[in-house]
Amino acid sequence: MKFPALLVLISIGFFIQPDMANASIYDANVIQRLHLSGSQKREMQKVIAASRVQRNRIFRKYGINPNAKPDMSLLQRASSELMANAARERAAAKKVLNTKQLRLYDELMIEIRQRIMKAL
Repeated sequence: MKFPALLVLISIGFFIQPDMANASIYDANVIQRLHLSGSQKREMQKVIAASRVQRNRIFRKYGINPNAKPDMSLLQRASSELMANAARERAAAKKVLNTKQLRLYDELMIEIRQRIMKAL
């Protein structure tokens, strides 16, 4: 069943400008691509950092290697926790971003989901 895994993928790509040499398929340069103001940037860095910590904890719990090819069965097992993490991040982002930025944020999450699905 691929539907739960598709929802999971929304939650795993929200990261602050990764070192491109170490970036995984789950990473995105959200901060740069949203064109944030100074205060927005600081707030989003906090939101994303908290989400990253939680995502990494979930990945460890389910044996997901963020640097390996995505494993649909592992992502499905972690889906409810990853979706909850994504929902928390988006709710926090909604408090920081304006309407246009939030729309772009959502588009970036779709882009990441498509990239992961393509890699399966």
